Amino acid sequence: MLNFTDLKKPSINIELCDIDNHIPPIDKVHIMDEDSFESFILEWLYGCKKTKYFSIKQIGGAGDKGRDIIAYYKDGEVDYYQCKHYNTALAPSNFYVELGKLCYYTYKGEIPIPKKYYIIASNDVGPLLQDLLNNPFKLLLSLKQNWNTYCKTKITKTTEILLDKDFYDYVDSFNFKIIKSYPIAQIIDEHLDTIYGYIRFGGRTLNMPTLLTPTDNIESDEMTYITALLEAYSDELGEQIDTVESLKAHNSYFKHFNRQRKDYYSIETIRRFVRDTLTDSQQFEILKEEIYNGIIDVHEQNYLNGFIRLKADLIQATNTNTSKCILDSKFHCIGNSERKGTCHMLVNDNKLRWVE
Repeated sequence: MLNFTDLKKPSINIELCDIDNHIPPIDKVHIMDEDSFESFILEWLYGCKKTKYFSIKQIGGAGDKGRDIIAYYKDGEVDYYQCKHYNTALAPSNFYVELGKLCYYTYKGEIPIPKKYYIIASNDVGPLLQDLLNNPFKLLLSLKQNWNTYCKTKITKTTEILLDKDFYDYVDSFNFKIIKSYPIAQIIDEHLDTIYGYIRFGGRTLNMPTLLTPTDNIESDEMTYITALLEAYSDELGEQIDTVESLKAHNSYFKHFNRQRKDYYSIETIRRFVRDTLTDSQQFEILKEEIYNGIIDVHEQNYLNGFIRLKADLIQATNTNTSKCILDSKFHCIGNSERKGTCHMLVNDNKLRWVE
C-alpha cells in the first residue's frame, strides 16, 4: 500500500506562486498581517530547521503563554519562537509583557523553561532592545524596573501578577541568556531556498520531491488500474491474463506493463507533493479533469480491443494541454510520464476503463 506519513507541517496557497515577484521579499513580509507572518515563520522552521527538531507546533492566539511556536527536541526539551509583526523595529516596551509571561508561566510550572527563546520581528529588534538582549543583566534590571507598567496587569486578564518575594527571587535568578533575536533578513534568505520560498517569493530554485519508483510487489492501491491493464492485455492476446506473473510470458506486454507502473508512480509523486505542501489540493483535480477532457473523445471511439484503446488514450494524454493547471504552467512538473500516469489515476477513479 502506498503509505505516506501525514506530515505535520504548514501548507501554502499555490496561488501565491509568481504573484508580485517584482516586490522584494522584505516588503512582502512588511505588508503581511499577523497570521500570515506566523505562517511564514512556520514555513521557515519546517523548511530550514526540521532536522534540528523532532516536531514543531504552532500555538498562537489567546492563552499561548508567550509562545507562538514551540519546537521540540527528541529529548523533550523545547525552544520557543515569539513572532511580532510591527510597523517599526521592536522596542523594549513592546516586549516586556512577553518576558513577563515567560518568567511567570515557567515559575508556575505551566510551561517548561526552553533551551532558547527566539524573538522574531517583521521589522527586526530595535537597537535598545538588542542592547538589552546583548546584556542579560541589564535586561533583568530593565524588566524589574518596568514590571508594574508593562507586566503586572497584562500577563493575565483576571489577576495582577506582583513581584512578591518568591517570584522576585525566581525572576532574579532566571537565565536571560536564553533569549535571542533572529534577524528577519536571515530568515528570508534561508526561506528562499525552500519550496515555500519558491511559492511565496519566487525563490531561487524549486526542489520537487524525490521521484517514487515502483515497488517490487504490487501495492493494494494499484490493483484497480492494474486489473484494467490486465483486461486490456487479455483482450489483445485473446487469452485470459489475470495475474502479473502470467503476463511475464508475453515479454513486450510485460515491458509495457512496467512502463505503466513507472508512469503511475510519477504522478503519485506529484499527488503527494500537492497533498503535503499546498493548501490548494484542487490543482491535482484540475490536472485530472484536463487529461480526462483531452482524451475522452478518443477513448469513446470504436477499437478492435481494449489494448488499442489504451494506447490511443496514452498518446492523446501526452498531447493534451494541461496549462490550466498551475502544476504545469507554474511549476513545470507535468511531463509525458505524469500525463500518462494520470490516465491510470482516472481508472482508479472509475472514469475510464480500457475494455468495455
